[in-house]
Amino acid sequence: MKDETINSAEKLWKEIKRKYVDRWEPSESDIEWLIKTVADIKIGGRWIIPDVGVTFKKIGENRLKLESIVTDDIVSAMIAIEKTRKVGIKAGIKVDIEKAADYIIFHP
Repeated sequence: MKDETINSAEKLWKEIKRKYVDRWEPSESDIEWLIKTVADIKIGGRWIIPDVGVTFKKIGENRLKLESIVTDDIVSAMIAIEKTRKVGIKAGIKVDIEKAADYIIFHP
């Protein structure tokens, strides 16, 4: 039963990601905004996306790492994370999001 639930959740996420992330392309202003935002953060500093409860930490000149997800809407948070990663690719900024599920804290 547990494997079926995981497979079902993975399938659902892949469908959501395909619709809201894979088919989406960042605009030039998205790319410029991320470049400026990351440049303005000191290494060790944090960038918070308050609407979805996501926090990234700047760990290098052009590198962010997902630090936490505190949310009651995990789907919106994951979409924001994936879109940030996609903008980062275009902007030449590495956005580490590996094991994103390990960083989730749900609001009650």
